Amino acid sequence: CPSQLQQRLEHFASRGAMDIRGIGESMSATLLKEKVVKDGDNYRPARDVSDIYDIDKERLASLERMGEKSASNIMEAIEKSKKRPLARVIFALGIRHIGAEMAGVLAGHFSNIDKLTQASREELMAVPSIGPKIAESLITFFRQEDNKRIIQRLKDAEVNLKAEPAKPEEQLLARQEFVITGTLQAFSREEA
Repeated sequence: CPSQLQQRLEHFASRGAMDIRGIGESMSATLLKEKVVKDGDNYRPARDVSDIYDIDKERLASLERMGEKSASNIMEAIEKSKKRPLARVIFALGIRHIGAEMAGVLAGHFSNIDKLTQASREELMAVPSIGPKIAESLITFFRQEDNKRIIQRLKDAEVNLKAEPAKPEEQLLARQEFVITGTLQAFSREEA
């Protein structure tokens, strides 16, 4: 459905997802109508969100009311989006029941997209705050051939699909000594 695809493109490019400035409602509609996606030696309209990474700058610049500067800005935004954190990519995919916060949980638990796509129902439900509805939604999404192809095309476009290793939190009280004086009412000195 063209309307659904347009909404997927808008969501993928939105500020909270891949943050591709210049691809909003109007540009998403244009990408579906105009032949700006390079496909071998030919051009075609966008068919899915991964096509954003195959937009041809010259074809884009030739569109009505576009121009070289606007096309360059969009292409630069597309290039920057490749470096977004894994959580943003997961959210951008538009998986049912997966908002920005849950995408962050998933990225933190599964360090890359391959581990997430291959996770079993049990592995998914072992993640805090994931229940049967979310686990089923993820499994259904990642089993669909179209979605497998999109993820492969994102890999081919060199979109970041790995989570940054978690940095150990600074422990403000590490190597500190404390002396407790006076009377304690709620617990003993040892407990304190």
